[in-house]
Amino acid sequence: MEVAMNSSSTAGVPVVPEVPDGTEAPDVTVVVAVRDDGRPRLGRCLASLAGQTIGAARIEVLVAGAPERPPAGGTGPSAEGRYGRAADDPNRPAPYGHSAGGRYRQPAGGAQPPPAAMPPRPARPAPFRPAPGDAGPAPSHEPHEPLWTSTGAARWPSSSAADLCAARWPSSSAADLCEAGRTDTVNQALASARGRYLFFLDAGDLLGRESLARLVDAADSRGHDVVYAKTAASGAAVFARTRHGVALDEPGLAWELSAAKLFRRESLVRHGLRFAEDVPAGLAEQAFTLEALFRARRVAVLADYDYRFAGDAVPDRGRRSGPEARNSPAALAAAAAEPGGLEDLLRGTAAAMAVTARFTGPGPLGDGYRLRHFAHEGDVLTGPAFLRAPEPVRRRVFAGVRRLVADHLGDSVLAGLRPGLRLRLSYVRAGDEAGLVSVLRYEAGHGAPPLRTDLVSADWRRTGPARHTLVVTARTPLPHLGALGTGPVRLTGCPEAGRVLLRPAAAGAGTEIEVRIPAEAFPAGRTRIGLSTALLGTEHTAAVAPGTAPRQAHALRGLRPYRLDVSPDGGDGLVVAVVPVGLPVGLPVGPRRAERA
Repeated sequence: MEVAMNSSSTAGVPVVPEVPDGTEAPDVTVVVAVRDDGRPRLGRCLASLAGQTIGAARIEVLVAGAPERPPAGGTGPSAEGRYGRAADDPNRPAPYGHSAGGRYRQPAGGAQPPPAAMPPRPARPAPFRPAPGDAGPAPSHEPHEPLWTSTGAARWPSSSAADLCAARWPSSSAADLCEAGRTDTVNQALASARGRYLFFLDAGDLLGRESLARLVDAADSRGHDVVYAKTAASGAAVFARTRHGVALDEPGLAWELSAAKLFRRESLVRHGLRFAEDVPAGLAEQAFTLEALFRARRVAVLADYDYRFAGDAVPDRGRRSGPEARNSPAALAAAAAEPGGLEDLLRGTAAAMAVTARFTGPGPLGDGYRLRHFAHEGDVLTGPAFLRAPEPVRRRVFAGVRRLVADHLGDSVLAGLRPGLRLRLSYVRAGDEAGLVSVLRYEAGHGAPPLRTDLVSADWRRTGPARHTLVVTARTPLPHLGALGTGPVRLTGCPEAGRVLLRPAAAGAGTEIEVRIPAEAFPAGRTRIGLSTALLGTEHTAAVAPGTAPRQAHALRGLRPYRLDVSPDGGDGLVVAVVPVGLPVGLPVGPRRAERA
């Protein structure tokens, strides 16, 4: 098993070689991912890179998500010479979460090959890098036009701030992208990068002016392989303060797994890290970042500056751009609700959990990351999208989640989850798909999980000559309660546990609970008893239904007659009174041994 080490030494770290043409490698390559909502704002993003105090000559910018050659049935070139597709073209790339399996959809004629098979644009010479203080000659290309590498990624000229500020991706041209939400072009940029460090950015995001200088300085001076960079207005616990040499079990570290960080490229290259190409972008980032973390010699968290500014809300979609948006519960739930989205989410979650298992194994470190996986993605996988999915999809996803639960969900992780999610995953663990569906339907109708029990009746039942048994009946909307564990129902205040029977409630409305306690178990006097359901580390007391009537019976203890009473106590319990006939009713409260004949 491989174990991540945080060594303070950087001895033996290979130096990233110079590029083949003999020029010095830039300090940092910024990979800007242009997704379905990022094109109109790419110019602002590039302008924020142009203004970096580290200097434009020390930055390489690669735009992942490049325009294709004119597609069949396209709209033709725009005024700037770009090509787009008609709005009603069925072969336009789908937004994140809309694609089925990530395969490229060819036009009806079948003549247009997928982007990976297209002849690449001719490789241009390396961008001109002027000497310090020299603005250099004007570029020979149009200011808004990227320089193309042989991989198909766009290398924006970094010879001057003016060049980067002039770079634009006009929204009017709507240049077509590779399959939105997938990461194949990010991998192309990763292979093409030359910088000593890599920073991944979304086209809708901006960087603070000192961001790259501060990040590179921290990595160089302390030997960090991964550097967390605080996002403006972030309330994440991990950014409470700046730390160097952070342990992997640091609180909050597992909850910030986007790729918007500084990575040492040598470490990524040495271990062959790439983004998964068959899962949604946000989950591919998560698995990538996890492996980079576990392989890192040192990790830092910088919270002393607003390094990144997440993109503003997109008016026509009502959501934010950037890794936080892609990985937020709302975005994951929306993506899971799309055709194929739930199974995409399952694949991505399984990939991330596999990375955690490979590097941590059993124990507190791995449990911290597994808790994050189940609390975040597991919540969506067993949420409303599961309930709305077609039956065949639901069956496949349930089987997949059950495998994840069997392989990765221990009792300590389960206990750390919120009660409602704990309940869902317990039905998954028990293999009870119908029970999970019942729980989700209850949540949809009531806005809360079915963690409640109602005590509906209490009465004395004759079980022999002069012998009686107290029968307490309760109902809970929890289905198949007996399948979730042993002893889920318990009595409080009673000297004897009694006999508990569980059966399906009428019309499939949960579980009916019947508790039988022999009258002989109660001492003379008054005894307060209650009923509670203890399930999955969550215990709740049964509430006495309004209007529950007192019940009375007469019995013998030996040769002496007694009166048996049971009535609500005005709260969540019952009062059982055992009173010898002929004695005053107002006996002191508390256990008292019955007199034996």
